Amino acid sequence: MTEKQTRILTVLAVMSVWACYGQGSDAAGRDGAAGIRTNAGWRIQAGWVHQWGRGMSVRGPAPALLTGGRRPLSGAAGLTYPDNGALVPRDFDDGYVRPDLWTGDAGVPADRQGMTWNWGADSAGQYNYDGGAHPTLTFHRDRGEYVGGAYSTSGGRSDDDLPSDGVEIKAMRLLHTWTRDVGTSNPPNAEVSLNMSLVVGLAWFPANKQTHRRSMGQDMYSLSETYTYLDYYGTEAGGSFPPLDVPYSGSFGSVGGTDAGPLIPATPESAALASAYIGTLQNSVEIESKLWRLRGEVGLEFEKPLTDRLSVYVAPQLVLEFVDMHVDRSETGTGGASRTDSKHKMGVYPGVLLTAGADYRLTENWYAGASLGYEWLIEDPSVRVGPDRVEYDLNGGEFGLYIGRRF
Repeated sequence: MTEKQTRILTVLAVMSVWACYGQGSDAAGRDGAAGIRTNAGWRIQAGWVHQWGRGMSVRGPAPALLTGGRRPLSGAAGLTYPDNGALVPRDFDDGYVRPDLWTGDAGVPADRQGMTWNWGADSAGQYNYDGGAHPTLTFHRDRGEYVGGAYSTSGGRSDDDLPSDGVEIKAMRLLHTWTRDVGTSNPPNAEVSLNMSLVVGLAWFPANKQTHRRSMGQDMYSLSETYTYLDYYGTEAGGSFPPLDVPYSGSFGSVGGTDAGPLIPATPESAALASAYIGTLQNSVEIESKLWRLRGEVGLEFEKPLTDRLSVYVAPQLVLEFVDMHVDRSETGTGGASRTDSKHKMGVYPGVLLTAGADYRLTENWYAGASLGYEWLIEDPSVRVGPDRVEYDLNGGEFGLYIGRRF
């Protein structure tokens, strides 16, 4: 609570206490210049109140990707073996390449150094003989699914645009009257300078529904790596004659041994990433709130008669808002993945209400009127549901129409 808000509440509280108990020391029939007590001063009124400027805001993280159990990579992926020249074991989904250590031996012909026969390929479709001109073997790694870096979002928040309507009952007790002349205990309106009354009220605002929606979409791709090896089987000068027999499962051989198979380089000629668009990952969040309020009011009303029938007034009041909040959150993602959360919370929140209006006397005892006011709460009600925090801004203006009776 700020220092300014504390001072306002303190002043209003002191005024209310003084209004209730301070009049006992006044002598009945005191001069009008100083004020007089009056005994006929009860009023009861009921009416309709329209409020605006209230609303709901939602704070939380951006929608996460719900993918029904799949865990796609985030952002662009790199190669598993980024250095084509590195002499490292390489595993592929359709074969393998294991470098042979002996390929660096001095006794091996220079054009065969860095070669390996310890390789395997699953499918003849991986081999492109190309008439022996530039034969190649192709190996793949399936990296699964990944999502692109760019994504789209939509949605917003409901805020300051949600009117509500309620009913209000008030009782007023006339505490003090100031008159222009030395008058009777019940002077006519024309002789009254100012009336001060104690005000007690109760306002009820039925449940209204507020909805917040947001969504996001992100492109999804399948990612695979392609590694290409030259075929150097054949003569010492290189070349591929005769064609390789694929599929092939290599074994670790020795120089001059009979178990040595066809040779290929231990490192690939080239490598590349290949991606294919699969679709768009979708995720949407909906938050639905139901809110109802009961407001208690107590304060002072200062009334100024203008004519025998018409008077205007201003009324500063302390309020207590009893707020009942029920929030449901649902999140739906690609593949039917979903999440639901629900929270119910009640609380009491203090504040200040300043109202001004006009009363018009219809008959001797009956009157009608209209009011305009603004309400401030010390604290905004809030509730956390799942990863989101829902806040209610209940500060705002209000307009009322009512009918009342004097007793």
